[in-house]
Amino acid sequence: MVTLVWRSDVHLAEEPPVSRVDDWASALLGKLTQVGDMARNWGASAVLDGGDLFHIKSPSRTTHGLMQRVAEVHREYPCPTLGNVGNHDVKFSSLRYLSESPLGVLFQSGVIKPCFDETEAFFGPVDATSLDVQMYYPGYFEGDPFLIVNPRVPVVRVVGIPYHGTVYELDRFTSIKKGREDYLICMVHCLASPQGGSMFEGEDIIPYRFLAGLEPDVFCFGHWHKDQGITEIAPKKWVVNVGSLSRGSIAQDDMDRNPSCVLLQFEKGKVDLRKVSLTVAPPSDIFDLVKVVRQEAQKSTVDTLVTSLMSVFTMQKGGSLLEDVREMKDIPEQVRERSAGYLERAGAK
Repeated sequence: MVTLVWRSDVHLAEEPPVSRVDDWASALLGKLTQVGDMARNWGASAVLDGGDLFHIKSPSRTTHGLMQRVAEVHREYPCPTLGNVGNHDVKFSSLRYLSESPLGVLFQSGVIKPCFDETEAFFGPVDATSLDVQMYYPGYFEGDPFLIVNPRVPVVRVVGIPYHGTVYELDRFTSIKKGREDYLICMVHCLASPQGGSMFEGEDIIPYRFLAGLEPDVFCFGHWHKDQGITEIAPKKWVVNVGSLSRGSIAQDDMDRNPSCVLLQFEKGKVDLRKVSLTVAPPSDIFDLVKVVRQEAQKSTVDTLVTSLMSVFTMQKGGSLLEDVREMKDIPEQVRERSAGYLERAGAK
């Protein structure tokens, strides 16, 4: 059996999100420690990280102290950690800045090993001269490097697609071809859902039906914090899309969601994918619930204001909604500007 552990979107940072009242960095490092303990208990060959390990894109705002704590946690892991790159891991969400980013430093130090684009990994009963060769063999399918010493144990290959912009390059997906391995895992930092489509910011969402016709046996998705579970998208093909290891944004995340990692076990002719919840504090201990209520009330007020403005001004003639709001001389200028901004975001003309 080959055993791996999947996690994604940790979003490590010194400063907590505005919605959190606890020690954010310690809470996240505690979750990473739990993942390492699970890997040890399960006898995992590697931990797969789906990207966005860090949150602050500017390298200067991640302290040496936090980097040291992250390195210490991972050095206690019983197995290597293979990392993909998310949009928060690099400045301007661009891979060109990877070398100067905190994640890039961890790659260069060997604390975490890169696994994306040309760098791949494989696990299984191969006869190799060193652990590094056994774990990393880019282009291994060229020639015949497989010297199988136990044909009852499967060979598992892991490849990665990093974040590469809001418009996804589909040839990154279609160009991945299965070689002599028994199972092919593709970890991706992109949005995916059963329906597909696009996010309101204009970012693509990969539909599962597109993935069903491709060659990987398992797709592991990071980037979207929502827990969409584990889905069999075709016979013996799965999508792992369980969301973020962290709970930082009230607007994006469900406060009742329990962050999870995934146990991936591979035998000849059998795949077992199991979501395992982490031990986390209840929402009442970590979220500013007063602020949550205030944000929801503010959102409701804004929605009511926009609806009211649009219903009132559509009855008037002689100008657009935005022009009418700007001409309301008996209302303070700051209120008019904010109202106009709400209308613009609502699509008013």
